Amino acid sequence: MVTPALIALLAVPSILASPHPAPYSPSQELALRALSDKSYAPYKVDCPTGWTWIRNATEGLASGERDFIANRQKVTGPAINTMASSHGIANPPRTPTIGVALAGGGYRAMLTGLGGIMGMMNESSEGAASGLGGWLDGVTYWAGLSGGSWATGSFMSNGGELPINLLNNLWNLDSNLVFPSDDKLSFYTTLVSETNAKSDAGFPTQLTDLWGLAIGSHVLPSQYQLTNSPNLTFSSLPSVVQKLGNGSLPMPIIIAAEREQGELVIAENATVWEFTPFEFGSWAFGSEVKSIGAFTNLEYLGSELNNGQTNGTCWKGFDQLSFVMGTSATLFNSALLQINNSDSGLVTDLIQGFLENLGEDQQDIARIPNSFANYNPGENPISSFEYITLVDAGETNQNIPIEPLLIPFREVDAIIAFDSSYDSPYVWPNGTALRTTFERAKVLAENTGTQIRMPEVPSENGFINGGYNTRPTFFGCNDTTTPLIVYVPSYPWSAAANTSTYQLEYSDEQAREVLYNGLRSLTLNGTVETWPRCLACALTDRSFEYTSSNRTAECQSCFDTWCWAGDDNTTQPNTYEPQIASVPPWLTARGLSSGKADAKGVENTQSTSSASMRVVRGAGGWMASLGVGMGVGLAMLS
Repeated sequence: MVTPALIALLAVPSILASPHPAPYSPSQELALRALSDKSYAPYKVDCPTGWTWIRNATEGLASGERDFIANRQKVTGPAINTMASSHGIANPPRTPTIGVALAGGGYRAMLTGLGGIMGMMNESSEGAASGLGGWLDGVTYWAGLSGGSWATGSFMSNGGELPINLLNNLWNLDSNLVFPSDDKLSFYTTLVSETNAKSDAGFPTQLTDLWGLAIGSHVLPSQYQLTNSPNLTFSSLPSVVQKLGNGSLPMPIIIAAEREQGELVIAENATVWEFTPFEFGSWAFGSEVKSIGAFTNLEYLGSELNNGQTNGTCWKGFDQLSFVMGTSATLFNSALLQINNSDSGLVTDLIQGFLENLGEDQQDIARIPNSFANYNPGENPISSFEYITLVDAGETNQNIPIEPLLIPFREVDAIIAFDSSYDSPYVWPNGTALRTTFERAKVLAENTGTQIRMPEVPSENGFINGGYNTRPTFFGCNDTTTPLIVYVPSYPWSAAANTSTYQLEYSDEQAREVLYNGLRSLTLNGTVETWPRCLACALTDRSFEYTSSNRTAECQSCFDTWCWAGDDNTTQPNTYEPQIASVPPWLTARGLSSGKADAKGVENTQSTSSASMRVVRGAGGWMASLGVGMGVGLAMLS
């Protein structure tokens, strides 16, 4: 039998044949290192004593999360007061809890979302000049999904480094995620050896392991990439990243959705699962029947539990950050199938083995050992499952991960939702993600009593007809039972940021343009003088317990301008096709912007490259980005 290890050895025959081998080339060294590296694999540890392994969701927040929030408030309180004062707003009577949510959509979403984040950072001269730099220090929670989870993992693991610095100094986006431009031999060999090491330890493996490792090799700190030791776990981040450990960064949440075997996952029945540095779990279990959920400690995820008790053997290392990011983005697993059509056979057998064991319809899953086996068996609909099978939550059309921020226990007051979804024929968002979450909240409340604090939003047609998908909009302005949502859709202020979801490589120039376009979708490119004050009004509003009857005149004027008025024009709109380097017509029509203005910061970029070309939806964009012919159908990829 030809094993992956043997394949790797055969790749360096001159070394093995000679009793006095020549010096290794870099690629040969990496191939040999990969044969013995086991850093991705979980490892056995002594089980802690006096440990509570399962925490019922009714208990509220985990102790680790509560401690983190207490630390974080030492940063957010002064930061929010500073931002409010700088825009002529009184300091709020209590510190509001603010969250950000980064949508999915591959590298496009990662770059667009982190561009928006950069607009909230004083370290960015353009963000600072916009009047919005500094708000990130006031954010408590940060949720990511799919491409937004790559943004989350990269930003947090790199200590909150300015995203443009990550692009310039770390990310390797111009090397294809599936077909790297160099060291292909060592890349594939290491993918196989690391995945096999996890399998040899007795844990399930699937395409998600390969995909997650590939993502990590492009965006995680270099010491945790494939060329070194891919062993950075999500639970270790607070101890590895000082700024996260001391509360200087927001608390990260990465989500995925459960799809039971043979089930079509849709928003109404989906179980949303959370990964935080402290826990893994869900607030509600089950699809057809819902029950109260539960959580388990993330650090020991993978340890076999039976009714909340261990069998005496515990494990660490299952919660690799690369695997968590891959689990949140399983939609991209199909890209790996194209390796079968390439000139490399290194991983073909492994991929075929996955497909034979799991079936073609299970290629987009990640399997997590069920920590909740036999827990509360009378009511728990997943108590008999061996594995929890997770998929990209974008498959439910809830492409903005705001649901974790709507949980009542977290008491979130305001959410900035960055939307870079692939909704329209020209790959621009149209509000579908928010509408789907609203519809899901209604169904869950009516059928199961599950409460999700989601404000009402218009229909898809209403978003487009009202222009709400072209500029920031406030939702839930006077519904004080929900957080206030600041919806920030991607708009082509300075670049064609509507790149294909399946574009797996970017030149530095194109990535820079998409990144800064995301920034300008939040800052409005400096064209609306009152916008910074209005955003400050929105983010602090719940702290004052304002309604339209007692809100200050300045803030009420902002709300009159930026709040959804409750209209929902459901007539069929024209195809949404915004012009590159334009101002949203809504802003011009209301006299808020007189026209295109250069960004106020020094980081100005102008779209003159091929990135400015319109990207049209379809298989061609993905095929071109992969550089190979299509070998699988795209029916499941939308």
